Amino acid sequence: MSKLPPRMYLQALLLCAQLVIGVQTTYAGEIKVVMKDMKRALQGAMASTTMPELSRYVARLESDVDHASRQAYRDDQATYDEGMQKLKQQLAVVDEAIRANDMNEAKQDLRKINVTRKHYHDLLN
Repeated sequence: MSKLPPRMYLQALLLCAQLVIGVQTTYAGEIKVVMKDMKRALQGAMASTTMPELSRYVARLESDVDHASRQAYRDDQATYDEGMQKLKQQLAVVDEAIRANDMNEAKQDLRKINVTRKHYHDLLN
C-alpha cells in the first residue's frame, strides 16, 4: 500500500468537511423554506374572505406540515415530531370546520394553530 503525502490527507479532510457542512446547510435551509411557507399559508388563510380561498391556503398549510414532518430535526427530534403531530391534529379540526362551511370556526381553529406554532418554535429555538 502506498503512502499518500500529508497534503492529500488534508485535501481529503477538507473535502469531507465541506460535504458535511453542505448537508447541514441544505437541511437547515429546507426546513426554513417550508416553515416560512407555512407562515405565509397561515397568514393567507387568516386573511381569506371566501371558503374556497381559505380551503386553498389550508391545503397548502397541510402540504407544508406533511413535508416538514418528514424532515429530520437535529437538535430535539422528539419535540419536533410532537409539534408536527399536534399541527396535523389541529388541521384536521380546521378541515371539519371547512366541511361544515363555518369560516369563523375555521379561523378560530387556525388561531390555535398559530399559538401551537409559536409554542413549538420557542421550545426548539
